[in-house]
Amino acid sequence: MVGTAEGGAERAVRRWVDAAGGRLVLDGGLATELEANGADLNDPLWSAKCLLSSPHLIRKVHMDYLEAGANIIITASYQIALEAREMFLKEHLEKSTPIQHPILVAAALGSYGAYLADGSEYSGDYGEAGTKEFLKDFHRRRLQVLAEAGPDLIAFETIPNKLEAQAYVELLEECNINIPSWLSFNSKDGVHVVSGDSLIECATIADKCAKVGAVGINCTPPRFIHGLILSIRKVTDKPILIYPNSGERYDGEKKEWVESTGVSDGDFVSYVNEWCKDGAALIGGCCRTTPNTIRAIHRTLNQGCHKHQLPVA
Repeated sequence: MVGTAEGGAERAVRRWVDAAGGRLVLDGGLATELEANGADLNDPLWSAKCLLSSPHLIRKVHMDYLEAGANIIITASYQIALEAREMFLKEHLEKSTPIQHPILVAAALGSYGAYLADGSEYSGDYGEAGTKEFLKDFHRRRLQVLAEAGPDLIAFETIPNKLEAQAYVELLEECNINIPSWLSFNSKDGVHVVSGDSLIECATIADKCAKVGAVGINCTPPRFIHGLILSIRKVTDKPILIYPNSGERYDGEKKEWVESTGVSDGDFVSYVNEWCKDGAALIGGCCRTTPNTIRAIHRTLNQGCHKHQLPVA
């Protein structure tokens, strides 16, 4: 674990990026991949249901992403992800093919909207709960529990509004969290986060917090990522991470993804070189992406994306 004092979070992320050859590969969608492996997620707990009913499936999905080339697996259960990492490293050691690049576990802390299970993480409309102090009270113990587990990173992801971003950075300071973190927002128009707040203003909040090591975008259609990276780069020199969804649209009322609105793995990966040129340092996938998507990203990065230099802090 690397401390975050005096900008240590950003330095830690940059060291990991350098150790991986210039880019880190994130994993892909968890819930939809669990469903592909037979899990029934028709439950308010969504993918967390598997923590109780079928943790072996979560372990399998983590392993699938590691075998596909992911450097970072994102999880709500550090213990299961740690087991998967140890199994993966042991298997390769026994095969005399030891892994040389970083294998990291990021503990995910989703937005308040994800907890509500009503699709409001895709709107940022929290109604009467939309106050900073309420959000801090809601997230405080969750953050402390994740930090106590000792992950390599803490991933604040699918952040739909500026208010929740501000709550997160204040909690990082107030709780004295000494684990590098990232803040990742979602957008549906390529300019704003889903609430309508300015992405630039949201990224500025992340930039000003020394405990935040990277800033980025997740669960957003691939076609918007280019412009969003450029917007983020206007206000921060921190590493930028992007893990878009497949481009499909989520119906919050029906709680299902609308078929035939996304892009193929080939189309998704065709964006990767552009994202590298734009300055993305951590690249992966979110909802509806699969180990095949991550394998293709890994292959593309190894074929030349690394040659594009990252901005120097």
